[in-house]
Amino acid sequence: MTPDAVQAFRQRYRAQVSPHYSALLHTLFVFGLGLAAYGALLNQVQQPLAWQWLAAPLGLLVFNAAVYLVHRELGHHKRNWAALFYARHTGDHHSFFSEREMSYDSWLDWRVILFPPWLIVVYLAAFVAPSVWIISALVDANSGWIFGAHATMGYLLYEFFHTCHHLPDGHWLTNLPWLREMRQLHRLHHRRDLMHTHNFNIVLPLMDKVCGTLHWEAPSR
Repeated sequence: MTPDAVQAFRQRYRAQVSPHYSALLHTLFVFGLGLAAYGALLNQVQQPLAWQWLAAPLGLLVFNAAVYLVHRELGHHKRNWAALFYARHTGDHHSFFSEREMSYDSWLDWRVILFPPWLIVVYLAAFVAPSVWIISALVDANSGWIFGAHATMGYLLYEFFHTCHHLPDGHWLTNLPWLREMRQLHRLHHRRDLMHTHNFNIVLPLMDKVCGTLHWEAPSR
């Protein structure tokens, strides 16, 4: 999309955002609930053995794989049962941000960066809670709690990194190692010829590497 087309879409999008929307409340709800859930889950762990902490990287890796598949298969391929997700991601997010127009201009724009607030509630209830129960039944309770806590942390890392990817150029966070490289991968993902095929990971490009969808180009000077 041309810069003019992006700006025109942004004006239309902002016009339909509720005047009651607050980026601060949105952010506080997502991270407040997520961190509270993370702490509550870890608080259930009782005298863990060293090997049980392997459930921590497992939780992060499972989230990495799950978000990759959801992003690739539902965010960029229209399915009737997930049409709303496709419309919000490809229709809104990829029209709001392009490779040349990656930063937000207004606090209203956080609405198109962060997931809807209700989604973390659904995620905790529909994925984290059943995962804790299943792993507790199959392995042990400590492993279940640790897995659930870090599956929750994966969600929060996604939200944090994705927000950083759309910070204005020159923000101090954009120059941090790892974040800087992931930000460039996400910029490339917003290129029209790559958005449906490459760079679906946001925090760690593990699944992109495994699935052959990783595409790197050095930032232009």
